[in-house]
Amino acid sequence: MNKEEICTPALLIDLDVLDKNIKTVGDYYRGKKGAALRPHQKGHRLPIIARKQIEAGAKGVSMTSLGLAEFYVNSGIDDILVTSEIYGKNKIASLCGLSKHSNITVGVDNLENVRQLSNAALANNARINVAAELYMGRGSCGVKIEEVKSFVKEIQNFRSVNFKGLWWHDGHLASIKKFEERRKAHFETLDKVAMLKDQITDAGIDVDMISGGYTCTWNITPEHSRLSNVEVQAGSYVFSDWCSHSVEGIEMFDYALTVLTRCISRPKPDEAMFDFGMNSCSDECSDDYRQVVGPEFKGVKGIKEIHQREEISLVVFDNPRKDMKVGEVFELIPPHGDTTAKLHDKYYGIRGDKVEVIWPNYGRSLL
Repeated sequence: MNKEEICTPALLIDLDVLDKNIKTVGDYYRGKKGAALRPHQKGHRLPIIARKQIEAGAKGVSMTSLGLAEFYVNSGIDDILVTSEIYGKNKIASLCGLSKHSNITVGVDNLENVRQLSNAALANNARINVAAELYMGRGSCGVKIEEVKSFVKEIQNFRSVNFKGLWWHDGHLASIKKFEERRKAHFETLDKVAMLKDQITDAGIDVDMISGGYTCTWNITPEHSRLSNVEVQAGSYVFSDWCSHSVEGIEMFDYALTVLTRCISRPKPDEAMFDFGMNSCSDECSDDYRQVVGPEFKGVKGIKEIHQREEISLVVFDNPRKDMKVGEVFELIPPHGDTTAKLHDKYYGIRGDKVEVIWPNYGRSLL
């Protein structure tokens, strides 16, 4: 069917843009012997896109959700880093089962948690891979860098737990808009990680995994000269969103994810009502997670304000206009693609104005 025939609101993927974004990053990493891509999946949560990323050169994937990891393993993708600490009897039991069928690694930052994983692995005849998470400041889990070496040494005392390496997420870097300033700040962190890795290996402990960096450092992390085989957990480049276009170095990724909406009323010459709201296009925080912002209309100028309710929205124009008709469809660019994607149960894959494929969003609710 044509795009205009889709029931709105609906979640669209521009397949040409998706392929272009994946190719841009894949081509870059093919030329970087000292780095590898391990894309985070929290945004699209689709194994079929993960396969595209792996075919373009990614060595595996990362994600926060253990439930999503189960879905991916059942879909045939089995090199996974779970970037969160796993607690609870049932989740740990699930992790033991997954560890028998996949190359899965989970983050740890607490010895009691390591003990729980060890006991469960012993009871289930499993072996669990763990990576120590590095503390990167407020809002981060992890162990302070100066305490990581002793923490890793303690991990060696637990049976059926295999120390794989180190991982971190330096989230505050997204608030640094200028590329060179962000590069300098990120390199300071990478210098500390390189020194820590040397300390651990000098103690006779192998560090197979070094995993850090994300979309805002996708072309910075691999340029660090002291770290080899470092993984970068870039993920949001796949869809992109308008907030990310304010950050130098990632504005080249085009908008692959949009929300299709329809004009349903023109109550005044300078107003229009649409059938989208916060239940279909998330009102979201900006990249510093402090300021609430809304969507932008793709290719529409002269919008003064957008007021979102749960399921409908008011758009106010700078001046009265007659060119927007009731029944017409328009595309919205979300401020944050990750949270908008989880609101829909299917993706419409578009090429041109034609629907090429519909992908069920089975991963949207997995925890």
